Amino acid sequence: MKIRLEGTAAEIATAVESLRLGFEVQEVSHFYANRGESVLGRVYVTASPLGGVIQAKATRADSESTGRSKRLRGRAFRELES
Repeated sequence: MKIRLEGTAAEIATAVESLRLGFEVQEVSHFYANRGESVLGRVYVTASPLGGVIQAKATRADSESTGRSKRLRGRAFRELES
């Protein structure tokens, strides 16, 4: 997998260490600073999941128990927009 991390150098270093908990990190590029006066930059990571494929279970928040999509209408929809 190719993963792009963006943030400060310290944030990226922490993120790479966190990735090592669930991934075999094969390569980490050097820090590419963003243009201008920004303290942010990016790093490119090549990694593969430890122990094979990782599967996650998720439940959609916008569907009813029947599995049909529920549309937001009226006040509920307007509250999400704000």
